Amino acid sequence: MANKLKKIVDMKKVTIIALMVITIASSAFAGDNNTLDFKGADAFKKTFPQASEVSYTVKKDFTEVNFTWHSLKLQAFFDRSTGNYIGLSREISVKDLPLSYIMNINNEYKGFDITEAIEFDHSENGLSYYVTVIKEDRKYVLNVASDGTISVFKKMKS
Repeated sequence: MANKLKKIVDMKKVTIIALMVITIASSAFAGDNNTLDFKGADAFKKTFPQASEVSYTVKKDFTEVNFTWHSLKLQAFFDRSTGNYIGLSREISVKDLPLSYIMNINNEYKGFDITEAIEFDHSENGLSYYVTVIKEDRKYVLNVASDGTISVFKKMKS
């Protein structure tokens, strides 16, 4: 029972984080690695010492760090209360999604166009993707788990 409750709490955190990844909020602070002041900042600096264009926003449950690393635009997430690393995300080209995922999405969402993709590497749950699909006035953000399972993460108006 306790393990089930922990999974529900973890999924809520993943959901909150993924939503923030998708909506990409404005930054509260911009600067270099040396002026970061949030729980998890030391871990960030150690993991990404060459990061540039660093900005961060402290949210209710986590801190979102936007930065450039080796020419890649990335977002790292840290638990606000503990500073523990949660995960890393980046926008990717739709053509860079695994082919089987594209085929499954096209099969389950016939007639929808895949317009955006975000890769999210969760520290505990592994790699997943958030994919936006559109058909006429319907727009969905889908979560594609590492096992290929597709679920609707969010319904939006297009």
